[in-house]
Amino acid sequence: MLQEIWGLVGINMRSTWWTKLVIALLATTISACAAVQAQRKAEEEKHEAVVHRMDIAHIFVTTGDIPTGKPYQVLGQLEYTEPFSADAIDSAKMKEKLKAAAYKKYPDDIDAIIKAHSDVNDAGTEVKVTAQAIKFESSADREAMHKMQEGMVASPK
Repeated sequence: MLQEIWGLVGINMRSTWWTKLVIALLATTISACAAVQAQRKAEEEKHEAVVHRMDIAHIFVTTGDIPTGKPYQVLGQLEYTEPFSADAIDSAKMKEKLKAAAYKKYPDDIDAIIKAHSDVNDAGTEVKVTAQAIKFESSADREAMHKMQEGMVASPK
């Protein structure tokens, strides 16, 4: 009878050891899967950020109009006002703000920003920037503007 009891204890000890081993392996596998998923998610977010920057980068901004022969549709007016400062009248910063506003408002349609113009109020305290967001009617013009990722440099001419 004593042998039977020790035999049962041995089986219990072995099954407990195997159970612990299986649990440890499952925990390791699950945490490894979670780590891989987190890494994939981080890579996707990084890729989306790069695509976002590229989309904003290819938006053409001009103070004039698009050359004749390039039909387009006006998406709407862009406008912002800010206190007068060196940054407020910096043309490069104005372009970046207009691009960001246009991309936020028309993410799937914006191709260019035309007639960009800034005015300082009479008191010299505020700068108002206005422009028009446009979408080219020609798919060839649209595609040319959106292919910068492939090494193609698009020109509005």
